[in-house]
This record gives sequence, C-alpha cells and structure tokens, in this order.
Amino acid sequence: MKKSNNKKILRRFTAKSEIAMKKILLVFIFVTGFTSTPVFSQAAGGIQDKIEAIAKKYMDSLSIAGMSVSVIHNDQVKFKESFGYANLELDVPMTNQSVYRIWSVSKQFCAVSILKLEAEGRLTLEDPIHKYLDSLPPVWKNIRIAQLLNHTAGIKDYLNDYKEGEKLLGTPYEIVRDSTAVLKFPTGEDWSYSNTCYWVLAKIVESITGMQYHDYLQKEYFTPLDMPNTQKMDYFRIIKNRVNGYRAVDGIPQNSTRDLDENHVALGDADLVSTLDDLTTWAQALFSGQVIPQKQLELAWTKGKLDHGEAVNASWIIYYDDRSSYGMGWFISELDDHKIVWTPGAGRGFSTTIFSVPDASLHIIVLCNARRFLIADKMAREIATEFINKH
Repeated sequence: MKKSNNKKILRRFTAKSEIAMKKILLVFIFVTGFTSTPVFSQAAGGIQDKIEAIAKKYMDSLSIAGMSVSVIHNDQVKFKESFGYANLELDVPMTNQSVYRIWSVSKQFCAVSILKLEAEGRLTLEDPIHKYLDSLPPVWKNIRIAQLLNHTAGIKDYLNDYKEGEKLLGTPYEIVRDSTAVLKFPTGEDWSYSNTCYWVLAKIVESITGMQYHDYLQKEYFTPLDMPNTQKMDYFRIIKNRVNGYRAVDGIPQNSTRDLDENHVALGDADLVSTLDDLTTWAQALFSGQVIPQKQLELAWTKGKLDHGEAVNASWIIYYDDRSSYGMGWFISELDDHKIVWTPGAGRGFSTTIFSVPDASLHIIVLCNARRFLIADKMAREIATEFINKH
C-alpha cells in the first residue's frame, strides 16, 4: 500500500466477473480521497456507509479501477471521497485531486456560458446563429441558439454521424462542409444528440466575447472559483495527476486506447479535464446562484420542444429511462416522483456525471475511469434514491 500525508481508510476487495473468475483475481485497495468534508452526524452516517457500499458494488462487479464521488445537500458537502486507482500500472491511488477526462460534462460549462451571456443581455436564445457567425452553410440560416442547446437543430454529430460506408470519426469542420448539402433532419422537427451543436455554441461565445473559448472559461469560472485543475483536454501536454482510462474485457481492466487525435478534441462538447474537488466547487457555486441567475437554471432544466409542440424524447440515448428528455445542457427525467436533471459524460476510458434533484437541493458527482456507457449516471441514481429515502 502507498502511504499519504492524509489519513486514508484502506479497504481491500476483489474485482471479478463470472467470465474472468477462473482467470484472474484482482485485488483493489479502496482508498478514500483527501477531503475537508464536514463530519457526518450520526443520522447521516448510514448514508455515508450506503454510498461507500454502492461504490464498492460497482467497482467490484464491473472491474472499475477507480472512482470519485461527492454529494452536496442544501449547499453543504456531505460526502467527498475517492476510491481505487488512477493508474493500475504504477499503483497510483485515486484522490480528490486526480484529473479525469470528463467528456460531455464539458457541455454544462458551454451551456452555462450561453445562458450567462443571455442574462447579461449580450444575446437572446431566439437569435439566429448567423447573427454571430459568418460563412455558415445555407441550410443553417434558420437555426436558433436555443435549438443548438437542446439538440433540435438537425446538425450532424461529428463524432457519431459517419458518412455512408465509413466508420472513421469526423471533425466539426467536415460536418460543416457536409451540412452544406443536407441536415440530419429539418431544423426543429426532431431531436438528435449532436456534439457539433456545442462546438458551434463555443464559437458563438468566442464571437460575442472576442476571447478564445477556453480563455473565457478560465476568466469567468476557473480562476474566480479557484478550480486550478480544470482545463482543456490535451493528449500531448503534461497534465499532473492525470487519470488513466480503462475498459474491462472479460472482467479484466485494459488500457483504453487513445486513438483520437487533436482534431477530435473540439470546443464546448467534450473538451475539458477536471477533478472531484474542482467539480464540487463548481456545483456548489452554480446551484447556489453564484454563476448564473436561478431563472436561467430553471430554463435549462425545462424540456425542449419540437416545432409542433411535442417535448423532445431522449430515451433512445438514455436507454434505461423511457421518460428522459433534454433541456439546455441537461437531460431531464423523474426519480421517485422527483424531477432529476443531469449532464453525463461517456467516452474512451471514462464515465462521468453531475446529477441533481433540484427540489431536494441534492447534487451528486460521480467520476469513473472506466469505459462503461452512462454507468456513472446509474450509480448517481442509486445514491440519490438512498439519500431521498433517508431524508
């Protein structure tokens, strides 16, 4: 075991699957992260044990190398711990300062930036995007900012909408050129999750502010909120405490390949890395009204609508929830008669989420270095259910 200057509680548990049970016995060290979390009351102690048990269950059953979890209730951090390993090969324990790729949780920062500019009177959500961007494809001329935010614009996704017969990833610029001929569907008539939409939104932020997108994030959020480890994803630059991503094959963790080059690290969509400490700080500031007014958040948490008035249905991507919809940077659904909103991230080597139950003032962050689609969301739901039932 590795020692730390911070007191840690170490627990050993076995990570195995039915297929790999006879092949390998993995022993993980359960490491709680560095935390200044307030001491739990006796009543809350049961919740802390439940959260740790849920984390152990997911790591044990799915061969997840490491994870970080925080819970905020009524603006107070009630739980903040990290478990397992940031790097299995080097035996590096996961901590609350470990730097994860957060994938589409990055969209929350982009959506908030647009909503902040709206609150400042520098744009309206009904503005056509050609008001701020030149040289757009002609078929984009009727797209409004709100339709980018809620994925009803019809713009193809540069990461997933491949050309016929191809399975290579594209770039936002290729999608722009391709969309000069055709959109995925007429604007406003359907819903389809598009990373390209958030790249366009980041370009609008740049056009309005006159700043590079990541410089804007640094000036408006990362510096004033003291989020020192939140920054642009970069495959080549040295990022201290970077977490390695994994996938599980027959229950055995393997390195998740880094086969995306810099052309596929765009803006606004999946472009950030961060830590549990930083994202907990962000969530506390955002949900207490320090970043944008509450009415902007409520707008973001309102189901988007198609032109004919029907609320968007996002259940084809949130496959385990047939009630899921989408607002502006957040998915929307219900859990035990409570409205829930969340921004998930999923991609090579990582699963992440910022998950909220607004009427319970409950916010949960789950970060995993495992290539498991939406597994962080499922874990956050379990934690939310336990917390709601307890309170």
